[in-house]
Amino acid sequence: MSFVFMVLHWPHADRRDELARSMLAMRDALLNIPGCVAVDPPYLNEDGQCLVGISRWESKQAFLDSGITLLPDDHVVEGETRPRQRFLMQEALAGAS
Repeated sequence: MSFVFMVLHWPHADRRDELARSMLAMRDALLNIPGCVAVDPPYLNEDGQCLVGISRWESKQAFLDSGITLLPDDHVVEGETRPRQRFLMQEALAGAS
């Protein structure tokens, strides 16, 4: 199993491509952090309003030890329309019950 950190970004329409580029640029930085095993490209939802970033970690502890500082839940980043939503998830093993 691995630990998954997912972030939903809600950029202003004119900032979406810029944000997607910065998320791609951050990929290499994240992959250089011990414990980070993969970083997906940013995904765009069907209506184009939300960018989704996903990184995979060896464990929740590896993520917590990464030094990544999360912004307060109610903080709106410049260029975005509302606070980012974050999800901390444990991947389930296929066939596990």
